[in-house]
Amino acid sequence: MSRAYRIQVCESDRRVIRAADAVSTHLGILEILPAEEMAALLAQELRDRGFVETGSLLRRETNGISATVDPKTGVVTVRAETEDEVQVKAFREGLAYLDAGPTVENIRARLSQQAKADLDKEAARASDNLQQKATEKLEGELLDLKLELDRAVNRVTATALKRKATQMGVVKEIQEDEESGSLTIKLEV
Repeated sequence: MSRAYRIQVCESDRRVIRAADAVSTHLGILEILPAEEMAALLAQELRDRGFVETGSLLRRETNGISATVDPKTGVVTVRAETEDEVQVKAFREGLAYLDAGPTVENIRARLSQQAKADLDKEAARASDNLQQKATEKLEGELLDLKLELDRAVNRVTATALKRKATQMGVVKEIQEDEESGSLTIKLEV
């Protein structure tokens, strides 16, 4: 008569998982002045708003979100990165018979492989959840950043229009409403 042995395998692992999401867009800057001057105006406006120069780009980190702007091209890249350490466990159980079928060691090895595959699946689920959090974090910050960048572009446009007006003639009057973004320049040519 054959004896059955219950074999239990428990695998656990601690993993650091990382997730990121990014979006890029282009600022709609009018070419009122030469491109170099418009880029310099944009760079100055962004520095005034807390962006820091890193090479030819301007960058700012806020709440784990990094925003990078190339003032020459107007390309904006916003990136959210996050990481988490997770503990994953998997449990498998099987039977082995001493006088027939695979040996106890073979069954234990097979159960261990299955448990490790379960660990990978569990880590993948945790990674998907973290990816969703990174995306939600990015979406949450995008609206505020968009409004701020729109204001920066409006300020750059207004400054460029004022400079262009002085090049065209004598400025008689400037009326500016920062809330609505309207700018009226009266000049004598």
